[in-house]
Amino acid sequence: MTAPSAVIVLIVCLSAATPLLASSAVGDVVGKLTVGYQGWFGAKGDNSPHNSWIHWPHNSDHPYKDHTNFEIYPDTREYTHTYQTGYANLGNGQPAKLFSSWDKQTVDTHFKWMKEVTIRDNIDTAALQRFASSVKRDPIAQKSLNGVADNVRAAAEAHDRKFYIMWDISGWNNFATEIIEDYDNNIKRLVSSKAYAHQNGKPVVCIWGFGFNGRPQDTKGAIALIEHFKQQGLYVAGGVQTQWRTDTTAWKDVYTKLDMLQPWTVGRYGNIKGAEDYKKTLEADHNTLKQHNIG
Repeated sequence: MTAPSAVIVLIVCLSAATPLLASSAVGDVVGKLTVGYQGWFGAKGDNSPHNSWIHWPHNSDHPYKDHTNFEIYPDTREYTHTYQTGYANLGNGQPAKLFSSWDKQTVDTHFKWMKEVTIRDNIDTAALQRFASSVKRDPIAQKSLNGVADNVRAAAEAHDRKFYIMWDISGWNNFATEIIEDYDNNIKRLVSSKAYAHQNGKPVVCIWGFGFNGRPQDTKGAIALIEHFKQQGLYVAGGVQTQWRTDTTAWKDVYTKLDMLQPWTVGRYGNIKGAEDYKKTLEADHNTLKQHNIG
C-alpha cells in the first residue's frame, strides 16, 4: 500500500559528501533521506506516565473545537489504539479519535510507512528528537520520552529503518553538560541496536539549534560538547541556521567542529524559484565544507 499523506520535516544534511553534489560515503545518513521524528503526542487513557493529552490540544486539557494545536488531521485508519477527542464526528460519520506515541503499534506503523512511502525510494532514517523540558525538568516526561525511544528502536529494527538521537537546545541553558548526562543515562543503551544509524563507522548524534537567535549562546559549551562526543567515538551533526557560512560570530568556530551540518530550511523558500536560488547557497556551503575537510 502507499503511505497516507503526511507533513514531514525533511532534514537537509550537509557534509563534504553532500548527496546533491557528490556520491555518498558508506553509512546511514549521508546520501540518505532523513526525517525528524518528535514522538511527543499523548492521549488521556494511553497508560503512559503522563496519561493525558499532550501536544494535540491548545490551552485545554483535551482537544476540541478552537482548542487545537495541530494543522492537519492524521490518517488513523491503521492504528489499533486511538482515543476519543471532543471534536464532532468525521465526515464519514466515524468518531474523531487521535493517536498516542506511547503505543508501540502506532510508532511501528509510522516506520512501516517510512519503508513503503514513495518519496525517491523510501525514507531511510528518523532523527528522534529530545527536548530540555522532557529530559531534565520533568521526570514523568522523561520516562515517557524514553518509552517512545524504545518504541522507535523496536519499530526501526522491525522495518529495517535507521534512527538516531537529536537534541533540541531551545530553552536549554545547561545543554552542554546535561546532554552528556542524558546520553550516558538514557541514550547509550540505544546505540547497540542494529537499527541505530552509523556514519563512517560511528554512531550518529545531532544537536539542533546552534547559531539561532533566541537559543542558548554558549559557544564554548557547544565546542566542549562536540569534542566530548567525538572522543566517545560518535559522529556529531549539528542543526544550524541557513546563514551559517557567513556567520562572523563565535558560532563560526562551532560549525567547523561538526562532522555534518543540517541547515534549517523551514520557511526559507516557498516555491520552485526559491528552492533553485537556495541550491546556490548549498553549493557554496558544500565548497566551504570541503575546505574544512568536513564529511
